[in-house]
Amino acid sequence: MRSIKSGDLQAFRDNKNQWRIKSDDLNAWLSAHPAQCAHTVQEEVDAHPVHTPAHPDLIAKNTLELMRVKAELEAEKTLRATIEADRDHWRELAQKLAESRPRKWWFW
Repeated sequence: MRSIKSGDLQAFRDNKNQWRIKSDDLNAWLSAHPAQCAHTVQEEVDAHPVHTPAHPDLIAKNTLELMRVKAELEAEKTLRATIEADRDHWRELAQKLAESRPRKWWFW
């Protein structure tokens, strides 16, 4: 929230008043602030390649990456559902207006 309020992280509120962050903006912020991210991996692990697939650091890294991707996917699904609900609402209003009988300009 501090990053959003300071303008470092671009975010917007949806129709349900929930914060939404685009994945590109999040990735840019994460690359600029690696120490503030809870799931960043130390550069030492990347410097020493792991040869066994069951290495605990590799499993932890992959698990965290999977969690991040799942969170991004869930956010995108929620945003899509919100946008589709808003679209359907406006479509319904437009259909009601189109089906209503023509109104006279003068009501007397």
